[in-house]
Amino acid sequence: MKREELIELGKKIVACEGAEEEIDLLYEEFNKNVPDPDGANLFFYPENYNARKDNIADYNPSIEDVVDKALAYKAIQL
Repeated sequence: MKREELIELGKKIVACEGAEEEIDLLYEEFNKNVPDPDGANLFFYPENYNARKDNIADYNPSIEDVVDKALAYKAIQL
C-alpha cells in the first residue's frame, strides 16, 4: 500500500465513522501494511505511552506524521 493510501486510511481511522467492525477492519488493514508493531494505535497514543506519567492531551500528531513513523520503523537486529 502506498503512503497516500495509508494517509487516506488514517483519515478514516481518526474520524471513527462507521460501526465498530468497520473500524476494526481499517485498523487491521493499516497494521498489515506498515512494519511498526504499534501501527494504527499511533494515531491515538504515542510510542511507549504510559498513562500514569504521560499527558495524552500533549499528543497531537498529524496523520502524515503517524504514517511516516509507522513506515520508517526498523526492528532491532540482534
